[in-house]
Parts: sequence; structure tokens; C-alpha cells
Amino acid sequence: MPVWNHCRCRNRVERCRSGGTNDRGRNSHCVPNALLDVSIVMLNHFHGIIVLTDNGMGQSCISPSLLIQPVHRGEIAMSDRKNAPKVNPHRCLFTSEPIKIDGLLDEPAWQKAKPLNFIVPVTFEKTLSDTEARLLWDREYLYVGFKAYDRDIWSYYTQRDEPTCQEDVLEIFFKTDPTKEAYYNFEINALGTVYDAYNVRRQSAGGDHRWSKWNCEGLKVGVHIEGTLNNPEDEDEYWQLEVAIPFSELPSLKGKIPEPGDEWLFHLARYDYSVYLPEGVELSSCAPLSEVNFHRYEDWLTLRFEK
Repeated sequence: MPVWNHCRCRNRVERCRSGGTNDRGRNSHCVPNALLDVSIVMLNHFHGIIVLTDNGMGQSCISPSLLIQPVHRGEIAMSDRKNAPKVNPHRCLFTSEPIKIDGLLDEPAWQKAKPLNFIVPVTFEKTLSDTEARLLWDREYLYVGFKAYDRDIWSYYTQRDEPTCQEDVLEIFFKTDPTKEAYYNFEINALGTVYDAYNVRRQSAGGDHRWSKWNCEGLKVGVHIEGTLNNPEDEDEYWQLEVAIPFSELPSLKGKIPEPGDEWLFHLARYDYSVYLPEGVELSSCAPLSEVNFHRYEDWLTLRFEK
């Protein structure tokens, strides 16, 4: 039995009966509990795996627009991490070489950066769609480059802060101070459309609708596609994303820039929606996530700035 994305409609029953919306704009509906046969699963507040919520009137609120993965009776969508791979701090190398943000990733500096390969959350298995990422920095920017193999590349959203996670998307998360709650996330689709947010506190009042009002001014994005965008009837090869995030626009840094030896928490993630995938979608991350929750910074990796 599939588990669906959550609609926060408790105490808003009439609206949901007629088709309400959740906090990312997805259509939502309430259905009788008698029609549902699901297990209790982990709640991912922002992205996906959700308990169907009883609204107190014998109904549960679901959004059928985003099927994430099947969860069967007796299963729990989380891991005890005993099988999680051991990961050392990731070395982010300094570059004095100019980086052109065009999606090509053809500067020699990118080849010197250590690659990160993505795995499936919870199970830590190899993904069906391979993804590789690298990071660099200089005195102005944090650079992130992705190569995402994808047989069915598609994206339609073109406006800032639209819900790009509903399409093929690559995502960047980081905390500049591991001891504080605030963190950033950037979710960029194959058209280069950006959703960005500065989350002062996770799951706090207003959620991502509130925190996405912040925009990272001066952000640079480049996309390169080997294939045909938005054509499900052919097979594509891959798409690349290149991002430059200006340190000067990150409120938590208060005008400072990283120094060699500084450490952040981070992880990089992907939603791959494809007609060629058995379930139609695959979620993956460079971090060994114990829950299907990209915002779970307890499982993120350490990023160490080196020169």
C-alpha cells in the first residue's frame, strides 16, 4: 500500500473534502479511513514519507499527487544506522582558478575535487540512477557541481521558489554552524529554476512557506543537458548542474567567509522522476540518511574547508 504526501488539514475538514492544498501547493483530499491499509511510518515534515493523518471524523488526509515509495504493514521507514557507511569529513578544496558557471564542469579544478556518490536513504543501497557531486570554494563562493545520469530528464517550473522538488531536481543543504539550528537548502531543477530557503529553525512556525521568502541574491546556476528535455518517448543520458553560492549572502555568516579548517554540516540530494524507474521516482543522497528526510541534519556529513 503506498504512503502519500501529507496534507496538514486537521481542523480544516470542509476545505479538504473539496480539495485543499498542503504547504507546498499540492492538491489534497480526505478519504474514509476504511479505504486505507497503512502502517505507521516516519513523518518527513517537508519531503515525502508521511503518516496518513486522522482528522477526527473517520477520514485521513492525503495528497495523491506525489507517490514516494511503497511501505508495507510492519515496515518502518527508518534505519538503526548499524549498516550505515562510515564517512570521514569531506575535504572541500580551495581553488584559485576562475570557475565559469555554465554546467559544463570542464575546469581542471573540478577534476581535483573528490567526488561524492549518492546512495538510497535508509537502506544505503546503490541507486538505479547514478549521481556524482563535487565541491570547491574560493574567497567569494561555495561551488557545487553535479552529474546526474537520467534516462528521462524533465522539468517545467520556471519561477523562483516554485516546488521544484516535484520534478527532476538536485538539492544542496548545509549548516554554517553545526551547533545552531539554522540551515539552508537549494533545490534546482533541470531548467535551472531555484527554490532556496534559509530555515532559522527546522519545522518551526510557517515552515518552508515562511523560510523560502529569503532569496540568495547573486546565486549563479548553470545547467548542461545531454538529451532531450521533456520528451518521455526517448532516452536521455545525463544532466549537469553547476552552482556558485556567494558567502556574502548567507545571513548566518554575518559577513565573514570560511577559513581553512572550518567545518560545516551538509548533504546533497536528488529526486529522479522517470518513466524508466520501477516506482516512477527515486530519492538519493550523498549522506547515509537513517530516515527518508532530507532535512534530518543529524545524519548530514561534515564539510571541511581546506586550502
